Amino acid sequence: MPEIIASQQQSAKHLAARAVMAYRSGFPVALLSATASTEHPSGIVCEWKGQRDSFHNDAKLLRRAFAFVYIGSIVDQAIGDPISDELRKELLSDMSSALDARQTAVDWGLAKAVTETDPFAHAGYKLASRLLRTDRPLIESLARELTSQSTIEGDPLRKWLDANASPLNLDELETSTTY
Repeated sequence: MPEIIASQQQSAKHLAARAVMAYRSGFPVALLSATASTEHPSGIVCEWKGQRDSFHNDAKLLRRAFAFVYIGSIVDQAIGDPISDELRKELLSDMSSALDARQTAVDWGLAKAVTETDPFAHAGYKLASRLLRTDRPLIESLARELTSQSTIEGDPLRKWLDANASPLNLDELETSTTY
């Protein structure tokens, strides 16, 4: 039983970090689930590419998309225990999402090849690191909420974040010189 709780907590923290990054970026999250069920898989459902028209800045959108992909893995670096099978699945999904973001940079004409997308990935990693330092208490609180509920759908998640997140200017955080 303690192994199941630890496994859920690992996944919940990883997913909470991704949800907070999505929220701060203005990406709508349709579903956040720490456990799989017959109704839905575990993970996060967020279609960041759908924000392209409202962003009017493909490079900024892509940097934030990489931050959205990487922040969970940055949180996971603090795990001292062996990672759970559920978290391993999330990490594999994150790797696929990172490759998708790289291909999107090429498709949108921001890079000539996937091998030329490192500046976007690096900027996203830096932004994710900065946001983690700023929003760690919010992420931990959301992880506890997710552990208790197992699944949070889009509207209730947005309302929870609206009620619990302190004001933050992501543009300022993105241009900060601190890592």
